[in-house]
Amino acid sequence: MGGKSWWIGVLAALCWMGGIAAELPDSTWTVESLNSLNSSADEVLIGWDGQEIYFGRLNKASRRESGKQWFLADREDFTANRLQGWSEFDVPNPTRLLANRFPSWDALGQIQHATVDPDRGVVVLSVWMEDGQFDLYMAQREGGSWSLPRAMESLNSPQDEVFPNFHGGDLLFGSDRPGGKGGFDVYQSTRRDLFLVASPLPAPVNSAGDELTAVPGGTQAGSGFYVSAVRMGGQGGVDLMWMGPPPSASTIDPVKLGMEIRYQREPLINLDVRIRERGGRHVFSGAVNDQGRVELGALMLDASVEVRFEANARRKRTLPEGAVCHVYEQCESGECLHSPWPGWKHMRSYRLSGGEAFVFDLLPLDALGIWDRPSSIDRSALSEQLGAWVGRFESTRSTLAGNDQQELIEWLKAYQDNSGQWPQNLKLLIEGHADEKGQDSANEQLSMQRAEHVASMATQLGIATDHMETIGWGSAFASGQDHQDRKVIVRWVLD
Repeated sequence: MGGKSWWIGVLAALCWMGGIAAELPDSTWTVESLNSLNSSADEVLIGWDGQEIYFGRLNKASRRESGKQWFLADREDFTANRLQGWSEFDVPNPTRLLANRFPSWDALGQIQHATVDPDRGVVVLSVWMEDGQFDLYMAQREGGSWSLPRAMESLNSPQDEVFPNFHGGDLLFGSDRPGGKGGFDVYQSTRRDLFLVASPLPAPVNSAGDELTAVPGGTQAGSGFYVSAVRMGGQGGVDLMWMGPPPSASTIDPVKLGMEIRYQREPLINLDVRIRERGGRHVFSGAVNDQGRVELGALMLDASVEVRFEANARRKRTLPEGAVCHVYEQCESGECLHSPWPGWKHMRSYRLSGGEAFVFDLLPLDALGIWDRPSSIDRSALSEQLGAWVGRFESTRSTLAGNDQQELIEWLKAYQDNSGQWPQNLKLLIEGHADEKGQDSANEQLSMQRAEHVASMATQLGIATDHMETIGWGSAFASGQDHQDRKVIVRWVLD
């Protein structure tokens, strides 16, 4: 981070907070040290993307010996997954956050930290100036580069401004200027005020100790903050902390969930189900009934969980490749009576593959009220869990061999419910590919014919055409291994 290198690799994580109004903390909030991440060194918060926290670790002695130069010292970077709630994290893993530099910034001094607001095309930098202090500068996006940064004179003070971070378009930064609670405090400046004034955040974010930086924990009002601070009860240096509502203040209501596991529309029985929060505590254990179903009860979850199906001791049985787990939410009394599982509403389906035990993320589920329906956050994870079917073709052929056609039919039918209905919240994405031989136009045509061949088979099975999308990629993704490149990839994705 010294010299002309500055770290911007997790700016996208900081920008995850875009689109929300700044929410000031409540003095009744709890303060928790992130003990699994803190050490005898100094930990400085870099970013948070909703699941992983990014932070740097610096030598505490360097802070004591070098004073302000500590802000520019080289550091070790880490990332850690949240396990449960807001304050329990997995063991941190070393990472390397990539450095970038733009020519328009060469006239600046050493850059201490930067934050980007991509929705509005601006970046704010904390820069070490020749007069021996850190000031804030702002630049705007201009085509493929950035404008010459200009000092934010209305926010800069005779003291230091460090670790800027955007919060829904508003700006948070640390400063040791007069007017706070003591030492460094976190200040907020809003777009509504044109970044002309800054006010310190109230307790418990700020205190008589040092608070160097803060990022909001979530997009909901009152979600709380992750903060780098020097506080009593910590490790004696700069530590990572969570400051937010106590657990009893959660606005996430528990919902009753259930699961149903089937293969080729037939229920799978003699299975045990075990669920635990990822890397954390046990949540549920039970066995499916003779309909392949299990009720999980009322769960209040705000972290990803692992769900594992295993053949139980009564009858050892290997789960077949392509079994499907359907996730249901219990409806209000008297509702959803015509559902495949009467009284329960179908929420998600996951195709399982790979042995006797399957592990996947149950969350995020729209049912838990954390995200709007449908959840865009779930899109990539859902596609990955549903898996894909790949079919190969002989040279110049656009139709699958007979055995491949039968395999495709079986794979598709695994997604029908017990009444023969196809998923209503999913669509079939069919992508045709060709090898590098021949002209590009011919390869594009051939790849589309392969995709349309599969679409025709799906139509004959009763899948509506408005729940399908075909793409012919030609040889755009060819690897040079012709047999591997002549293929069609079929996926279920969110509609």
